[in-house]
Amino acid sequence: MRARAWLTGLLLVVGCNGEIGETMPEGAEQLPGGTAPVSGGAAPVPGPVNTPPVQVACTHVGSGKDYQVGPGKEFEAIGDVPLESLVAGDTVRIFWRAEGYHEKIMIGGQGTAAQPIRVCGVPGPGGELPVIDGEDATTRPELDFPFDGHQVRGLVVIGHKHDDAYDLQPSHITIEGLEIRNASPPFRFTDKAGAVTPYARNAAGIFVERGEHVTIRGCEVHDNANGLFIGTGGAEIRTKDVLIESNHVHDNGSETDFTEHNVYNEASNVVYQFNRFGPTRGGQGNNIKERSAGVVIRYNWIEDGAHLIDLVDAQEATDSVDMPSFHETFVYGNVLLRTGYGPSMVHYGGDSGQTQYYRKGTLHFFANTVFVDNATYRDYERSAVFEASTMDERIDARNNVFASSQVPTDIRAITFLGDRDDVAAGTLLLAGNWVMQGWTAFDPVPGARLLGKVNGLESSIIGLDPAFASAQAHDFTPASGGPLVGTGAALDGLPAVDHQYSPHQQATPRNDGQKLTIGAFGL
Repeated sequence: MRARAWLTGLLLVVGCNGEIGETMPEGAEQLPGGTAPVSGGAAPVPGPVNTPPVQVACTHVGSGKDYQVGPGKEFEAIGDVPLESLVAGDTVRIFWRAEGYHEKIMIGGQGTAAQPIRVCGVPGPGGELPVIDGEDATTRPELDFPFDGHQVRGLVVIGHKHDDAYDLQPSHITIEGLEIRNASPPFRFTDKAGAVTPYARNAAGIFVERGEHVTIRGCEVHDNANGLFIGTGGAEIRTKDVLIESNHVHDNGSETDFTEHNVYNEASNVVYQFNRFGPTRGGQGNNIKERSAGVVIRYNWIEDGAHLIDLVDAQEATDSVDMPSFHETFVYGNVLLRTGYGPSMVHYGGDSGQTQYYRKGTLHFFANTVFVDNATYRDYERSAVFEASTMDERIDARNNVFASSQVPTDIRAITFLGDRDDVAAGTLLLAGNWVMQGWTAFDPVPGARLLGKVNGLESSIIGLDPAFASAQAHDFTPASGGPLVGTGAALDGLPAVDHQYSPHQQATPRNDGQKLTIGAFGL
């Protein structure tokens, strides 16, 4: 097992605790908040999680200025706030109003762990999030973008201010509690020079050009070309230490193009937790596409998209290949839901054809619940759970539930290791899983060249009914006394699975009982 020191010392900004309207007390545990030793003297693995936020508390707690935006406030419009001059401890509080805010945002200052720069939404009387809408948005002329050409890339932008020293990174910046939409063609905006300009084809609701210790929490991001797009390069401009928490990200992408996604990142140390990822727009594009090093995806609900999770090679930040954290990825405690026919759910390796930059490591995939609704499959429509790009990719899958609404057949198959360009590659190790009867190691229809290996399927618990509370209602809680309870394998050397997703965008502490329970939910 490769060294995994990449999360040690990761600092994230102040969050919320489990009490509505209260912020996390000073000194409370931050994610990852520490590391846990693994067997054999290897380096640390991801540590414990934050207490899930019940509600974003958009209160001003820093030592800086409280900028209040909205009807009857000091600043009527977001563009009235000197966003280009924000400093540590400043809070921009955007109050809900019925008509939304058709304005662009650019943040590039330097906060600190104790005094982040926060832009947050104060909800309306029914809990409505303030809306930041890209359609016909205006731009404050004084905003200092990395380059003026970057204006077309996003609605909410975090990046290096052009007039700052090149090595001065934006840092400790939080975006919370906002609905962000319509950064996408055919919509247009007015740029800082007053020209009406179309959004780029790959525009994002939230575009992080570069930064360190960036948190995106409690937002709804939808109907953009990309929902989130984080990172544009490596070395000194690499984005580092990103927390994506308790957001609802859905219906981003293109109706006709598969190159835009709900999330598309290339950074270092990216943690996803407690999020709800819905389908992509038109079913095109991936739900989560990651080119980053140090990826942890835990306690999320991930539904549909082309690939639900696409973990591929470095493209701009090719120096990621030299980082041990690029070669180990942790995916645990998630619900992965495929409703209808689609390609492989989890792709691991690369997609550029430049195999020297591929993952060539291990995907740790454990304590997840994978469910395929295959009731509408037609003959020769089939799905795969995993796809590995080369024989240098390894997937270690433990204590997962792999279930479907109907038992697959040879011509409507669900397989564990799919193929790309008619080659099924990689090594998949299965241990302690519950598997629906009829799921197969490889596609039973001849055609693909089988180079890969699937080990351990025969020792799985094979059955017809995992005894969910209600598969039809997508309640995957295991029934007491069912086949999932207390039948899991040891997770030696892996992080403890101490939370479980709670619909929606929340999580609760997990209770396994005396022995580990299989899947994303405990008792």
